[in-house]
Amino acid sequence: MQDMNMDAGQEVQATEEEQAMLEQMFGMALEMIHGEGQSGDAIANMVMQAQDITQGIGQATATVLIGVEKKAGQIPDDIKLPLGQEIVAELSELAVAAGALAEDEVNDGFIDAVVSQAYSEYITLKEQMGTLDPDELEASVSEAEQLMGTSARGGGQQQPQQQPQQQKPRGLLGV
Repeated sequence: MQDMNMDAGQEVQATEEEQAMLEQMFGMALEMIHGEGQSGDAIANMVMQAQDITQGIGQATATVLIGVEKKAGQIPDDIKLPLGQEIVAELSELAVAAGALAEDEVNDGFIDAVVSQAYSEYITLKEQMGTLDPDELEASVSEAEQLMGTSARGGGQQQPQQQPQQQKPRGLLGV
């Protein structure tokens, strides 16, 4: 298991407690991924039957992460990110071993695409379950933006908010 990374160029050493929690959570994830029966089969099918392997691994990552949350309860954000990275790595290795993915395809661009897909799927699943906390979402998006060095919101949100203010209806005839 790797040390917890917070920024591309900055390694942050996990405390013994955080490392133990990460290992425990990853153990639960491995049970879901490699488990016999419905759980393991469902995860394998998500990866192997997806038209796009990044989509399949992303969906499977989100599903496993939510499964671990259900088993373990609330997972702190500083554990959730490295746990997700470990799950992506495990699923990518399994896809390579199964012949669904060439080893040289697993590069930074591939990982970025999978992480983006996993994040979207995670949010969608949490929303469908009715467990999406808007404050948690805002904090999560902000943290992801800092880690990725980009803005998920860009100017897109500000533009629509300004247009209605400039085009206020004045009455039935626009007067």
